[in-house]
Amino acid sequence: MNLIFKGPSDRKQLALTIDDFPSSGIEASGSGTMALLDLLDELAIPATFFAIGERVCEHPGMAARTVAAGHELGNHMWRDQWSLTLPKAAFLRQLDDTSAAIKDDLAAAGLTAPLRWFRPSGGWHHLPMLEWARSCGFQTVLGSIWPLDGLGIAPPEQAQRWFVEHFAHPGGIVILHDSKEANPATRRTLLQEVPDLQQKGFSFVTLNTLLGQG
Repeated sequence: MNLIFKGPSDRKQLALTIDDFPSSGIEASGSGTMALLDLLDELAIPATFFAIGERVCEHPGMAARTVAAGHELGNHMWRDQWSLTLPKAAFLRQLDDTSAAIKDDLAAAGLTAPLRWFRPSGGWHHLPMLEWARSCGFQTVLGSIWPLDGLGIAPPEQAQRWFVEHFAHPGGIVILHDSKEANPATRRTLLQEVPDLQQKGFSFVTLNTLLGQG
């Protein structure tokens, strides 16, 4: 399978995925990505963060901090731009440079972690792109529960929370964002919806666990 939207539906599991990581560095305690990591720790749930390569370099140590906290990382290309428009050589260069940035950040902290998952910007893709990613060892993952945040025009937060709760389903892959603009709404959505969904019998797992790669 070249493109994944959801996982198996035989268990009430959800994979939380967060794009545009990281929005800030370790020094920004109490805000941005650090606040998001603190919230996930408080909620005791894991997430899979899709990292933008240049932001990993701008905020050294964040990738390592995130993996050390029990989360996973995926590849979201080097820049926050439409990967759909990139020719093959530029696409492969961005994919490889992002992987290298993540691995270098982890290595500086004495860590390693598998990089299996790729997500194109905005979810836009074409068939050759899926094959290019696959040739580099990546499986392309989109999602099945995306409240259309991260598009520059944020949906009303109440609508975002409603969407996540009411479209949750066994095997669902939730997409939220860690950009500077979207991070606060992501945190507020998770703070409300995670306990509500847990009360409905859902548990949160990583993509590796949901898709049988853990």
